[in-house]
Amino acid sequence: MNHPSPFPKIALCLAAGILGLAPAQAALTHRYSFNDGAARDSVGKIDAKLKGAGASVVEGKLVLKNDDAASGDSISHLEFAGSVLPKSGSVSLVMWFTTKGTGPFARLVNFGASEGTEGTHFIYLSPNAADSSARAAITGSDVSSKTAVDFTAMDDGKPHVVALIVDGAAKKLRVILDGRESAVAAPLGENTLDKVKPLENWLGKSSFSADPGLNATIDEFRVYDHALTLEEAVALHQAGADALPAKPAAN
Repeated sequence: MNHPSPFPKIALCLAAGILGLAPAQAALTHRYSFNDGAARDSVGKIDAKLKGAGASVVEGKLVLKNDDAASGDSISHLEFAGSVLPKSGSVSLVMWFTTKGTGPFARLVNFGASEGTEGTHFIYLSPNAADSSARAAITGSDVSSKTAVDFTAMDDGKPHVVALIVDGAAKKLRVILDGRESAVAAPLGENTLDKVKPLENWLGKSSFSADPGLNATIDEFRVYDHALTLEEAVALHQAGADALPAKPAAN
């Protein structure tokens, strides 16, 4: 009795890898460095526009100037031409920035929708939220059902790099600040990335009309279509803005 040779299967697997049939690797999908005096996406195809009199690009950095009373259309912010959130179920939003003198719940990052004066179906990051702490949050419905992580406030006038991470595989919301896991990860529950409705896509402005605008200098903003590991976040912190970490050498 003849037995089929295992070699055709091995050859098929090798061919799949060579031809790119293996699962695609996670990637940097959007990058905004502000090096050309604008807010163009140097990796993807979703550019952004500066809104408001207090928004400018100075020496390769996005500068947002608002006061606590700023509201509605008067808030200076960056508006993306469309959603930058991936369909992968996971995302890492990474930003190098400096902020000080910003009111509670001003937004570094805000992707979501709104009903009346309230934000819904959102993911956001605030450098200064309740009880003098920063907050990352996500919800697939309204604010009362959100998943949140509170951690060390970031409005101290010092440069920081923060990664807001939605880990779809582990079903966790995580934050890594300056290369360190800043707080215990929170279970997503029903608040998965696919339930976010990115109709309002902003840096510096909130979907909640009562929240103030952001006062900050932003060096760079990136979107990765996967959940960064701590090691990857440390490498980003060490490389700094305007630089990509060196890829590990092949074995």
